[in-house]
Amino acid sequence: MRKDMINVKCERQLFIDERFIEKSDQIRRKVNKPVKTGELIISHVNSPHQRVGGYNSVIFDEGIYKLYYGETLYREDGVHSYICYATSTDGIHFSKPVLDLAPEFEDQSNNIILGFGAGGVEQGLGDGGCMVFIDENDSKNKYKLLARHALKRPMGLYSSNDGIHFHYEKETVLDDGRFDQKNQGVIKGFHLDSQNIIFYDDRIKKYVAYVRRNYEIAGQHRTIARGESIDLDQFPMIEDMAVVMRADENDPSVFYDEFNISSQIIDFYTNATIKYPYAEDTYFMFPGVYLKYGEYIREFEGAKPMNAGPIDLTFASSRDGVHWERYERESFVDLGFKDDFDAYSLYMVHGIVPGRDNDLYMYYMGSDIIHGYARGDKHEKRENAILEKAGVESRTNTSAISRLTIRRDGFVSIKGSYKGGYIRTPLLSFTGNKLLLNINTSAAGRAKVGFLDENDYPIAGFSINDCDLIHTTNDINKVVTFNNSSDLSLLENTPVKLYIELAGTELFAFQFSY
Repeated sequence: MRKDMINVKCERQLFIDERFIEKSDQIRRKVNKPVKTGELIISHVNSPHQRVGGYNSVIFDEGIYKLYYGETLYREDGVHSYICYATSTDGIHFSKPVLDLAPEFEDQSNNIILGFGAGGVEQGLGDGGCMVFIDENDSKNKYKLLARHALKRPMGLYSSNDGIHFHYEKETVLDDGRFDQKNQGVIKGFHLDSQNIIFYDDRIKKYVAYVRRNYEIAGQHRTIARGESIDLDQFPMIEDMAVVMRADENDPSVFYDEFNISSQIIDFYTNATIKYPYAEDTYFMFPGVYLKYGEYIREFEGAKPMNAGPIDLTFASSRDGVHWERYERESFVDLGFKDDFDAYSLYMVHGIVPGRDNDLYMYYMGSDIIHGYARGDKHEKRENAILEKAGVESRTNTSAISRLTIRRDGFVSIKGSYKGGYIRTPLLSFTGNKLLLNINTSAAGRAKVGFLDENDYPIAGFSINDCDLIHTTNDINKVVTFNNSSDLSLLENTPVKLYIELAGTELFAFQFSY
């Protein structure tokens, strides 16, 4: 195959970058937000003593939606977190099976799978959440769960053959044990209190980890680091992992006179990174952007809250899982209104699962409890008072997992102007005998496709003039026809370019198929 030609085979292809745009005019690329359903799938309402955790996972397996989520219980003897399990046949209505696995929990009718005796874990875990993935390389125990026993501990890896009965396997994602003595032995740089992700990347045939990595410049900053391993035992130490997502000079910052430096005032709290299962070479990340109030909000001068502020969800994409594009850096899932359950804190549930025929489902934990409020520690009264004075107190003490819907392949699209625009792709080769488009013309939009040869000349019978006009169409698999025929057999495995005209029309993906 020629070096200057992209072999798209018969795989789905998305427009997350410029890979398929050699030339264009009157075309813009845009990120499309999911739709909030407002459903409270798992919730605690008016509950100051129990919350849904922020680090959760959903998988679709064996025809069942399986939700793994954390809860945190605030008691006189301390703060205890544990992992629960819920299932659904439609992705909308979830049930909590009574599992009888946690004999130490006060309510025996529970769905706990880890903690209070379940999974061999006494009492609670280090924080309120987990991450679950299916490991196709392990035929005996394909379900893997990541959680931490204690706050300053590495990730614990748990395994299961049924997704319910988990047993501890080993520690994974480690630091090298270097301590900062001025902080009384606390590992400040590699604190894993966040949503840490591991999955098998079939593109590179390795496991990849996306974990929290801190650094200290005029205060603590959270970043996302990435490591690789041929198995689950050989990840680099966290301090040796490359940071792949961090605030930079284009993010809001403040100047610190005492350090003579500028420092960003947002952190990336969680990441929910996933290799998109429905297209080739596509990775998505949903960084939780945390605005740290104490750094610059004037209302707090003289009485700054400690580690407090709102969190929303943004979007980034990548072709390799290493280099990420943040687009316009706008929010992907917005905070709700002040009286909504998700007014102040949002955390993406890890996982993208099939919904209805044209939709995908995603989930997030939303809360009207701002980060830093009602911490359950010695700082709680002070922090609550400061935040209440500023008007960002919790109104209903709600934490809940809710559902999002998004068009299949609909995260990023290209759209032609109302008067018309076009793109021309680089040289491609494909396998298949027809071309499918994920496209929306709505009422007034139009589109056409033509094939060009390597010298940019139209190919007879498959030119833009031979293409039957695409109109009145909103379809994830629109078949393109030329003179009333969809047969592209003559062009299979031949160097070609696509020339696509779009007028008031949005294009999400293309795919050659049989």
